[in-house]
Amino acid sequence: MEWVTNSGSSGTKSNIFVDKAKIATVQIKYGVKEDWQTYSDDISIHLTLDIGKDFQPNMYIGGNYKKDEVSGEIVGWSTAFKVKLFFDALGMPIKLDKGMQPQSSRLPADAEKVLVGKEFKRLTYLSTKTKRDGGALWKDWQETRHATYDQDKFKSEFKESVSKGYVKDFASVDSQESEEASPWNSKDEFAGMPT
Repeated sequence: MEWVTNSGSSGTKSNIFVDKAKIATVQIKYGVKEDWQTYSDDISIHLTLDIGKDFQPNMYIGGNYKKDEVSGEIVGWSTAFKVKLFFDALGMPIKLDKGMQPQSSRLPADAEKVLVGKEFKRLTYLSTKTKRDGGALWKDWQETRHATYDQDKFKSEFKESVSKGYVKDFASVDSQESEEASPWNSKDEFAGMPT
């Protein structure tokens, strides 16, 4: 048995949690369909994060570019905008490769190396979906913010995305949100991973 800690909160667990994460490892992939996906992303970033605990959770950020229907060339960010936001959050803005084919659009060769050790804010939320064992599933919102970003503003932006239907699996609770009863107090290193 262990003592239960609840980080000074009033005892009710929040359904939204914001924390600062440091990148421990990173892998960048292009056009790869993961086992849990129905289609591949043009670009994806696979992170292992140092969150100050004795385990390191994984985070996935990925998406597809908007493409010209005839030529297949990149014309906009589309769902890959989350990748742009990630690099903005790290203070390393990237430029869209308009006019290129997605398979030719690549980050600089040293991108994985220079990302290690960088910090950013991430938001984790309680999903309406459950883990394979039936337990609560915490998921990362693929939008990220700068490490010093105001957490209340970040939560408000997430709630606005929920209200617009962009996040479809958020488990809202009617009770008032308490501050920071972290889902990462658990030693379940697979919490929040896609199933």
